[in-house]
Amino acid sequence: FSACSFLKKLQRIVSSHVFQSIWWGDDGYCVVIAEKLFIKEVLGRRGHLKIFQTESMRGFIQLLKLHGFCKMEGDSSISISIKKLQALAAAGSALGKLLFYHNPCFKRDCPNLLGTCLRR
Repeated sequence: FSACSFLKKLQRIVSSHVFQSIWWGDDGYCVVIAEKLFIKEVLGRRGHLKIFQTESMRGFIQLLKLHGFCKMEGDSSISISIKKLQALAAAGSALGKLLFYHNPCFKRDCPNLLGTCLRR
């Protein structure tokens, strides 16, 4: 389970329209995770549908940190599109807390940077 493997899987699900619990911030420089829905939608997968080795949010956050991600505070420096905000308001508490994570080597339109991310 290499660093590149984790990052490629993460890149795939963040960029996918299949998952509603994780998406790119509008600038493509951070990942936004709807904690409660992410646990159910991604970490709750079993068998051949399982994506990551961990089933807990705590374990997933540890993996993010291990791969150089830092938590960002959800303030005015993070933009979310109007459509996304409307969807969040409609979904209400089903999403849970929003978490923002950033890694300078993990950007929406720069998959070539994945190889430069070092596992801590």
